Amino acid sequence: FQCSSTCAGGFQRRVVVCQDENGYTANNCDEKSKPMEQRSCESGPCPQWVYGNWGECTKPCGAGTRTRLVVCQR
Repeated sequence: FQCSSTCAGGFQRRVVVCQDENGYTANNCDEKSKPMEQRSCESGPCPQWVYGNWGECTKPCGAGTRTRLVVCQR
């Protein structure tokens, strides 16, 4: 199955069944050798907003604006 998350701590699951050579369900498999049904699929940290300081105002009075750099970063 697909990873439950595209970043930060997802997991994948699969079905593990004991079968005989004809593909029928069996119950004599060794439980100690059963493969894992779930595994981590961590793919790094999630993106986050990174931002700088506010710049100078565009006007000394009245309705000026201030801007800052805002970046979505991994």
